[in-house]
Amino acid sequence: MQKYLKLLQELAVWFEHFELAQVPRSQNKKADVLSKLAYLTFSHFQKQVLVEELPCKSIDNDLMVASVEEEQSNWMEPILQYIRNNALPNDKYEARLVRERAPMYIIQNDILYRKSYFGPMMRCVGPIEAEMIVDEVHNGSCALHSDYKTIAAKIMRMGYFWPSLYRDVAKFVKRCKSCQSHAPQNRLPRHDMIPVN
Repeated sequence: MQKYLKLLQELAVWFEHFELAQVPRSQNKKADVLSKLAYLTFSHFQKQVLVEELPCKSIDNDLMVASVEEEQSNWMEPILQYIRNNALPNDKYEARLVRERAPMYIIQNDILYRKSYFGPMMRCVGPIEAEMIVDEVHNGSCALHSDYKTIAAKIMRMGYFWPSLYRDVAKFVKRCKSCQSHAPQNRLPRHDMIPVN
C-alpha cells in the first residue's frame, strides 16, 4: 500500500486541487445494504470465485510508450514553420495557402492542433500515425466495419485530423475484403436502372 500511496502523491502534484477522503462505515450504509441485497436475492445461483494470479504487481511495471517517428516533410511542416517563425514556402501558391490555413491551427506543447467549430481541438497527425489510427478504428477492438464517412466522422470525434482524412479512409475501406463482401449491392437488372444525367 505504501507504493500505491507514493505513486498517488507523485501524481497529485500535477493537479491544482486534490483531496483524498475515506468514507466511514456509518456513512456507507446504502452500499452495504445493496451488497447484502444482491447476496440474498441471488442465493439460489451457484457461487463461483474466479481468481487470476498476476505474475507481478501492477505498480512495479514500467510504463511503455510506443513512439511514432514521422518524416520531417509532411503536410504540417509549412504550417508549423509559419506559426513559429513566420516563414513561408518559396512557391507563391503554397505560401498563399499556408497563410490562409494558418489561423485554423494552434500549437500547444509543441503539438499542432486544428481548431474545431463545435468540438474539441483536433490533434494533427502525419501519414504514418494516420494509417495507424484508421486501422485501429476500422479493425481494432470495436471493429467499426462501416462506410468511410462514418469512420472519418468517428476519427474526428476522437480528436484527430489530417487534410486527406476522407480520401485515406475511403482507400482503406476499399482494401478491406470484409467490407467489400458485406457492402450493400444494387440488385436491379441493368436495363431497369434509372439513368443519371
